Amino acid sequence: MSKFLFQAAAAAFCAAAALSPAQAVVIGSADSSNGIPFGDPGFGYYYQQVYNASSFGSGINIRQLSFYNSQTPGGTPRTGSFQIYLSTTSAAIDTFDTSAGAWLDASFTQVFDGALPVLADGQLDIDLSQAFDYDPTQGNLLLTIRSFDLGSGRLFLDTDKNSGLTNSRFSAYPYDWNQGLVTGFNEHLPAVPEPATWAMMITGFGMVGGAIRRRRASVSVSFA
Repeated sequence: MSKFLFQAAAAAFCAAAALSPAQAVVIGSADSSNGIPFGDPGFGYYYQQVYNASSFGSGINIRQLSFYNSQTPGGTPRTGSFQIYLSTTSAAIDTFDTSAGAWLDASFTQVFDGALPVLADGQLDIDLSQAFDYDPTQGNLLLTIRSFDLGSGRLFLDTDKNSGLTNSRFSAYPYDWNQGLVTGFNEHLPAVPEPATWAMMITGFGMVGGAIRRRRASVSVSFA
């Protein structure tokens, strides 16, 4: 009976684990907000942000980017098309200005091209069409955003000015900002469970419950 109970519990655990997304690596601590790059400028631009490699404990397969909306809640992202790229860079955090190199390079990996999702539960979660494998031993992480097709919308997202872990630059202004968006890097998406996953989880928990009931029924109670 104990072997059967163990197998049933293992099946239930594996099914439940399949429903749980990986936790995001969040870089930055919100102390202000900014409408650039997703909710303020009404003209075409490039935006880049560099993240300190030391913020990542190990390599990560990035499949989703998250941005946060706690400092200036509400708003809607600008409509139009956005192109997002990820790459590894030798650019330094504290000297990241308009002389820091190309705005776009063939070595950058395009991970998103399209309209932004809606703001939900205080977050802007962007599912990437192309995953990006980042190895922090190879340099800092560079985020590049390009948009020349902007419509209506206004949204201010959380930024970090004081940690020294991130910095950004904007093609319309010839200086670095000493700030960057607080950003979450998610390893995999919280996918909608397949019917087989639901079936395995329900069956597993049912087997555990049935085994416990049978075990209780088989125990004899004697009174002195």
